[in-house]
Amino acid sequence: MEDRNLSGSIALTKLQHVIMEKDGKDGKKIKGIFLPIEVNMLTEKEGAVYMAVNVKVKAEEDQYKQHGFISKTTDSKLWKSLDEAGKKRAKEISPILGSIKDFDFSGANDTAGAAASGTVKETDELPW
Repeated sequence: MEDRNLSGSIALTKLQHVIMEKDGKDGKKIKGIFLPIEVNMLTEKEGAVYMAVNVKVKAEEDQYKQHGFISKTTDSKLWKSLDEAGKKRAKEISPILGSIKDFDFSGANDTAGAAASGTVKETDELPW
């Protein structure tokens, strides 16, 4: 199979969230998004937070010139621990988050991310 380069975006506001402003290092307000871990059924491992996803890649381009989509799902270990009501809730909070475009060119994107160390309390200033 030939390597493929896919590009897309994720609408974080489709998850349970609050958009808020906090004081930054210089005292200026910084707008951000707060995503509650437990409410969104995200998982934590070794100091990182993960969101399980499904990626659907279609053989044909759709009417919007997209080649697939990405949706939130529930980590399999967490899913197995849920009762029927929990599984119903997990399905309710598993939206399609964005679409995917398949490009014929190659290029590297840095997907490592950058996060503040530790947990920021409501009364703390942001580190940026």
